[in-house]
Amino acid sequence: MYKVILIDDEDEVREGIRNKISWKDCGFELIGEYDNGRDALDAIDCEHPDLIVTDICMAFMDGLELARIVSEQYRDMKVVIITGYEDFEYAKQAITYRVQEYLLKPINAREFTSLMLQMKNELDAEREQRRNLSQLRIQLNESLPLLRERFMERLVFTRISREMLQRKLDYFQIRLSGPAYIALVIDMGQARGKRELRDEQELLQFAAYNIVQEQLEQDGIGIAFRTRDDRLAVILQGTREHLELKAQRVADQVRSTLDKYIRLPSSIGIGRKSESLEEISSSYQEALSSLDYTFLLGEGRVISIQDVEYGHTVPAYTADWEQQLISSLKTGKMSQVSSVFQGWFQELKTSGVSVERCHSILYQILIAMMKHAEETGLGNSSLIPAEAFSKVGSFHTLDEAKSWIEGIGRDILISLTEHRSCHIRSQMDTAEAYIRANYQDEGLSLQQVCSHLFMSASYFSALFKQHTSMTFVEYVTRIRMEKAKELLSTTRMKSYEIAEKAGYSDPQYFSVLFKRNTGKTPKEFRQQQESIR
Repeated sequence: MYKVILIDDEDEVREGIRNKISWKDCGFELIGEYDNGRDALDAIDCEHPDLIVTDICMAFMDGLELARIVSEQYRDMKVVIITGYEDFEYAKQAITYRVQEYLLKPINAREFTSLMLQMKNELDAEREQRRNLSQLRIQLNESLPLLRERFMERLVFTRISREMLQRKLDYFQIRLSGPAYIALVIDMGQARGKRELRDEQELLQFAAYNIVQEQLEQDGIGIAFRTRDDRLAVILQGTREHLELKAQRVADQVRSTLDKYIRLPSSIGIGRKSESLEEISSSYQEALSSLDYTFLLGEGRVISIQDVEYGHTVPAYTADWEQQLISSLKTGKMSQVSSVFQGWFQELKTSGVSVERCHSILYQILIAMMKHAEETGLGNSSLIPAEAFSKVGSFHTLDEAKSWIEGIGRDILISLTEHRSCHIRSQMDTAEAYIRANYQDEGLSLQQVCSHLFMSASYFSALFKQHTSMTFVEYVTRIRMEKAKELLSTTRMKSYEIAEKAGYSDPQYFSVLFKRNTGKTPKEFRQQQESIR
């Protein structure tokens, strides 16, 4: 049973809390009630309660001052503040004095009971922890592998003094006698697209760690550990003359073994040789930099920093590149677009350009496609997603980025084709409407229609034939013949009058054309229609 005291300058508040709470059921014994902090502090000195429940604003000594003294003198006592003052500064001070809970009045019996049960659970846990020192030692031993990994991670990220380094190596029983060292970083490919493997990613990484560590321990050549970014790190030791060759051999063996048993592509970066363990962080950073080149070269490779950071020419994203892309989009052929992307990305792969430069070029490609889509009338469409620019940095390899951005190009090409088709269809509909409105004009010509549409004659003729399956002359003649047949069937107008209405000033020429198109003269056609009626 834990002991608790209650402090509040309002009698009815203390009485309400005292009478409405089943203290025994909550695991507490109420050993005292006080209306100010000073009297309560005297009782605390004598009774040593486990829990103090206090108001803030009271005479002689307020609750925050009491909490401050308790936090300084009685580290194992818990303090809960219940107050009617909703003030952030009070709450901030309470946190400073290690107050467990800060509750606002009014508080009901159910809420207070829940609080007491929570305090009991915390006190139970602390008591159990203090009592079981042997269990703490067991926990420490169980934590040693994790602590060892965290130390190794600190070693490769920061410089550690020789004295501390040796002390930690002895404590964790790590044997790295050198005289030279080199860092490797193993990046296991994510199980992308394989649900059953993604669910077991952590298990696979643990298995990989065991495989690598066993391989190193058998040869006594180094140590492996896991990092918090889900990679495996290796520190190899050996002679200065042969260590770099050994690192390449070990990396090839590890990659082959992991590929055989884990079946995920593993990329391995190798840093430069370090003359002392205190300087291994430089080699580790170089190994990480080597892994950046998996973006260009693809996964499942061993990449040494010395192989990738010398003598590369950096391709520039030029206006010529942009022109190639726009020209390919204008052809309307995906094969042309794919060919342009293939050439670009192959050049990037062989150039050894940095990942950051690749990202910059991808941004420029996106901007070029976005600009072309705007200029061709697609407007602010959803073809290029709003998150496209942030997505660029998420790709693991350049091939992934190529597939993605080529897909955007394909979507733009399809939309441009559809947009162009709609625009052409609209223009041709306008042309037909213009012809129907002006067919009676004997001077109606191809050039006249093209001027109305602002199109060249050759381009219009090709589109019009594709749209109507007729030439311009054939279409106009058909419209005029339809009008002539309508007038012959519904009026008693003379043939020459009908010819004029249909757009022909020469009745004889009209008659020749009419017979050529219908197989009958205007007179014969009218007689046939009258006989049908």
